[in-house]
Amino acid sequence: MEPRSLTSPHGIVDLVGLWLRFPRPLQLGEATHLRGFFGRAFSDEVMLHHHEADGRLRYAYPKVQFKVLDRTAHLIGLADGAALVTRLWAEVDQARIGTEVLPVLEAGLSRRAEQLGESEGAILFRFRTPWLGLNQENHARYQAATGSKDRQALLERALVGNCLSLAKGFGHWVRARITADCQGLRPVDAGLKGVAMVGFVGTFRVNFHIPEHAGIGKSVSRGFGTAERVVEPAKQTQRGQAC
Repeated sequence: MEPRSLTSPHGIVDLVGLWLRFPRPLQLGEATHLRGFFGRAFSDEVMLHHHEADGRLRYAYPKVQFKVLDRTAHLIGLADGAALVTRLWAEVDQARIGTEVLPVLEAGLSRRAEQLGESEGAILFRFRTPWLGLNQENHARYQAATGSKDRQALLERALVGNCLSLAKGFGHWVRARITADCQGLRPVDAGLKGVAMVGFVGTFRVNFHIPEHAGIGKSVSRGFGTAERVVEPAKQTQRGQAC
């Protein structure tokens, strides 16, 4: 039995983006503090902190994601998370980032329809924030691999798996074979909850539509793995429909 789809029959998902400008620029790692503030301030909204009433962790693709892009705070709401982010726009006038309470000087909201799912050809993306695509087992294999081709193949398998997980999170049934090319990725040091990890930045290709600024991989609610489409000169295709 096919899963119930939360996207349209054509693989379209609603996306709402909220940006907040504070008196000072934010650092990339402060997306975690941003998520923590909203999770505490709106503790009844499970989509903001991913914990059930009994404290159990909710395992589902995050429909609300917190990011720092270009030193500015961003909240991305997808599908049923879009309405929640829209409501937060009207209700938040300050945020606690670490030990600071910062007033919101300016805020903006955008809404658009984004494609999700397999595409006819490969699409070029780049990671705006480090992609945490390796689990503990794959990380050990990556470190043990002696050749760049072996490491690239491992990353490509992980990336395809992340795209399939993304589709599953929205109830989208993938009917085509997904392939990826990770030649443009490079490793970088990335920290998560004080633990040093390897992340990846750069460009990649995959025959899959990832909604603009949605995350893939681990800890996307904290801003990791933020993907952005790169428009190539010979492929001036429109990525979303304005609402």
